[in-house]
Amino acid sequence: MPKLRTAWSKLRWSLAQRGVSGTLRIALQRARRRPDQTQETKPQPHPFHPFDERYGVDTGGLIGGGELRSGHRHDVFNTAYYGMAPSRFLWVMEQWLADGTHAVVGDYSFIDLGCGKGRAVMMASEFGFRQVVGMELNAGLAKIAERNVAVWRAAGRAVCPVRILCGDATEFVFPDGACLLYLFNPFAAPVMKRLIDRIEEDFCGRPDMLDLIYFNPEAGDVLDAHAGFTLLWTGTVAMSQEDAAVDLVASPEDVCSVYRWTGR
Repeated sequence: MPKLRTAWSKLRWSLAQRGVSGTLRIALQRARRRPDQTQETKPQPHPFHPFDERYGVDTGGLIGGGELRSGHRHDVFNTAYYGMAPSRFLWVMEQWLADGTHAVVGDYSFIDLGCGKGRAVMMASEFGFRQVVGMELNAGLAKIAERNVAVWRAAGRAVCPVRILCGDATEFVFPDGACLLYLFNPFAAPVMKRLIDRIEEDFCGRPDMLDLIYFNPEAGDVLDAHAGFTLLWTGTVAMSQEDAAVDLVASPEDVCSVYRWTGR
């Protein structure tokens, strides 16, 4: 039964992400592989990231969206879990901090929706935000994030309050005051549209009080088409040699976009 539930979960995920034709195409490709080809293309273990070794945490690995089962109706819109390259995150954060068009960092709550194992949450906690909040739909990942944050906090690295929540991003209630929302391509466009509905509700009458950093913005067209968001910057972000040596997923063409809620 567990194998059947896993297969059904992966099928539902594939249908939601790829459609019927895409799912059939992938299934046919796999069925046509010879045994030796299947062995050759078996995914290799991901290297242990220096970030984890350096700080004694667990943020590594790649988990496909079909494996991230929580029982929630939004499971089919999960993309995958993969930790953000620290050098990319830190570069974008430094650029955002250098932008003089927003309030000081201490006035902002940093919100990571789809925080996974909490790598970005931990790094953000070193910047002096009013608070840092990570929310993750998958309970297993959320528990790992909680353990990681506990290690991070015990080492004295967090300079502001940090908490991890387990739940659906579209049900998150944004705190009062300014917020910096961070997304590392956690979910597909249908969930993004519902998240925008939540933003419209929570930030009604609060123009310029929400900035959004969106890595790998696969649902960016939803934001681009919405009159309430203004695109501040978009482009590629280089990785350090350390990150590039162990990152088997990221590409030099990966894009990051930064938006501001203007409420128009």
